[in-house]
This record gives sequence, C-alpha cells and structure tokens, in this order.
Amino acid sequence: MKTDPERKKGETRRAVSTRYGTRGRQDVNVNADEQPRYVISIAAQILGVHPQTLRLYEREGLVEPQRSGGKIRLYSERDIERVRRIMRLTNELGVNLAGAEAILYMRERMLEMHRQMDQMRRQMEAELEELRRELDIE
Repeated sequence: MKTDPERKKGETRRAVSTRYGTRGRQDVNVNADEQPRYVISIAAQILGVHPQTLRLYEREGLVEPQRSGGKIRLYSERDIERVRRIMRLTNELGVNLAGAEAILYMRERMLEMHRQMDQMRRQMEAELEELRRELDIE
C-alpha cells in the first residue's frame, strides 16, 4: 500500500460519492471536523431548519451523514458546514438543489486540484534545489 507523506497519523481514506458517481478513494483528512457528533434534531437546531430539510438533502445526495449502529444519522462539523453552504446557495443566491450540488462538486474538485498543484510545486522546488546543490549553483 502506498503511503502519503501528507497524511498525518490516525487519518484515513474515505470514498466520496455524489450524484456524479463515486470519485474513488480520496485522501480526506479524518479529523475532529469529520467525527460524527450530532443527531438529526440537534443538527437541524444548529442550522435553524426542520429535520425534514436535512432528510431531503440526504435523499438528493447533497449531504451524507454517517450512521450509528442503530441507523441513527450522525452529522459532523463538516456536514454542518456543507449544509450551510447549500442553504446559502439556495436561500441567498437562488440556486436550485441540482445547481447547488454541481457548484459544491466543482468547488471540491478545485480544492483538490489546488492541493495537487501545491504538492507538485513543492516536489519541483525540492528537485530544483537538489540540482542546484549538485551543480553547486547559488
């Protein structure tokens, strides 16, 4: 198995799926923001929405809360932030749910591409520095 030097000890990989299909296994830092914490009633209260709204977002594939052994939905801080983004897009900007899903998918892809570009830049800078040392160029 390949190890990722960017991944910290205790972090795992998780499959990420949307209506556009599963995007394979991506490195997703499993940290405190991704720990399931809130049952649906508390998550709804935090967000100021009815629990039925969260169920709708789940049915539409916009948010995927984790489930406890008893099939109870558990929302993480990351899920809460995602729902806040959905609400902003739909309520403040007038985007429908399908549009919100597409926007969030594109945002996630852009963030991933930025991470990849940063990693490639660091690798290239390290290789360039190594070549400079080998050639004794300052």
